[in-house]
Amino acid sequence: MDRRREPRIRAYETVNLTVLGDSGYSAPANAIQLSPHGMRLVIDRPIPLNAPIKVVCDDWLGLGDVCYCIEERGHFVVGLQLDQALIGLEALTARNRDLSSEQPLRALHEVEQLLA
Repeated sequence: MDRRREPRIRAYETVNLTVLGDSGYSAPANAIQLSPHGMRLVIDRPIPLNAPIKVVCDDWLGLGDVCYCIEERGHFVVGLQLDQALIGLEALTARNRDLSSEQPLRALHEVEQLLA
């Protein structure tokens, strides 16, 4: 019986997995299942249970924890519980670039003149 709360989508997407904290390292991984709050990856090395992680792929970033890590056929299948996700990174980067190149607001410039 499947007790999952959310449907899973099969995928094959290369992602960059970063284990945060003391044992921190980054490695490429293959995402093989996705859901709104979880992900299943295949990676070449084990990851400790409950380790905080960051997953980055093209235009999005997710943060969460490792739920399980099982050795299978010389690789490790890792289940992640994602707590936070940020999508639209390319648009965010472009907007940040646009904002940093704009002229300072006139009122801000006047305040800086008064403080000088």
